[in-house]
Amino acid sequence: MGTVEILESSLVVPAEDTPRETLSLSNIDLLMGHKHNYAIFLFKNSLGARDFFSVEVLKSALAKTLVLFYPVAGRHVVGNDGRDQIDCNGQGVPFLVAPLERTADTIQFEPMSPEIRKLFIPDDEEPHSSSLLLMLQVTYLKCGSVVLGALGKHILIDGRSAAHIFDTWSRIARGELEKIVPPSFDNTPLCARSPPQISFELPAYTTDPSKNEDNKKSCVLSLFKVSKEQIKHLKIRCSKGSKSNTTFLSTFCVVSALVWKCYCKALGLAPDTNSRLYFSVDIRNRINPPMPAYFGNGAIRIFATSEVSKITSSPIGDVAATVKAEIDRLTDDYIRSFIDYLKVMLDKKTSVMETTISEFDLRVRPILGMPLSDLNFGWDPPQLFSWERTTENKVAYIMNDLVNDHGIKIVLSLDPSTMNQFKKVFYEELMFVDEQNNN
Repeated sequence: MGTVEILESSLVVPAEDTPRETLSLSNIDLLMGHKHNYAIFLFKNSLGARDFFSVEVLKSALAKTLVLFYPVAGRHVVGNDGRDQIDCNGQGVPFLVAPLERTADTIQFEPMSPEIRKLFIPDDEEPHSSSLLLMLQVTYLKCGSVVLGALGKHILIDGRSAAHIFDTWSRIARGELEKIVPPSFDNTPLCARSPPQISFELPAYTTDPSKNEDNKKSCVLSLFKVSKEQIKHLKIRCSKGSKSNTTFLSTFCVVSALVWKCYCKALGLAPDTNSRLYFSVDIRNRINPPMPAYFGNGAIRIFATSEVSKITSSPIGDVAATVKAEIDRLTDDYIRSFIDYLKVMLDKKTSVMETTISEFDLRVRPILGMPLSDLNFGWDPPQLFSWERTTENKVAYIMNDLVNDHGIKIVLSLDPSTMNQFKKVFYEELMFVDEQNNN
């Protein structure tokens, strides 16, 4: 696929003096450890602008953005007490610039393969990168298009936080300052109660390392698309023939139900097998008081569970309602029970981690409804946006699609045999949706 030669490597520091302090991380942050998230954006110079993706404009706007988001210019360190924290030292964000003698139409950007990450995203394997919180790379293609690649450390930056800082950066770049929302780094609302009150079971997490082993089974990546019109008719289908109340089903509930149903059919499981659909839900507006501008990790993991016979045979509206029912359980009491549980385990010096999924389960990671997909630095929004982590088996990313009538795209990783069956079942389901639409 080729290689890139880095022509410029610099550190962008805040444009003004910022607080020199230590930012304590929440217990939810600590769950993320040393994971990274990867993002790529493809921008095309459709208007022929001479200053298209000017490095000077981008770096100047980023420096101003880091005044507001100053912890991101700091470093991830371990304190004297052995606890992870952020040293807000203002050392800056690495900003790389590179050319690539390729045109956009010769590159398969999705699904985001290791080769794509190597070309367009800074290397997180370098020894010096372990303490960095955000790394950026701008790659200029032969055709005039530009790829913006980003690597964010999950211990501070989740999807919604990434959307917040990128949206602010783009607004400053295009001079639209009036709608900027300053971030809040106050994680006091995420502190445990005294005394702790754990009143819910939390089976999506474990303290047993044997239940958190990585799934090493080989997997392949595939990209699936669902048009805006198909989503509309999926929702109509959900509202008909369902035994559940499916009046207010989100796009996430409907699309994740479709993926779960197809996955269980592809596996050919026994009808009485139990399958779980794991996903994370943002809690910023579910906790009391709400934390809409909170910058940090603001999501917790839950799962929906059902017998395979019900998933594969019931109307898709019932499957979507099963997903929604679990989301609706995420009340302030549930969230605070989870926070208290983390504190109790931490006080016992016991590590808490996400439970490993079984061979019958699937993980869904939604990147929906965030301004990442319509990022605009002043030269029009991107033609493509993709967000992933290191490739893992049995994971589906659900994202907004920028070219498919603003529908939805799904990046799925499965073992090769299951993937082949999934493709067959998935496209049969979409054909059924299209046929119903035409009748």
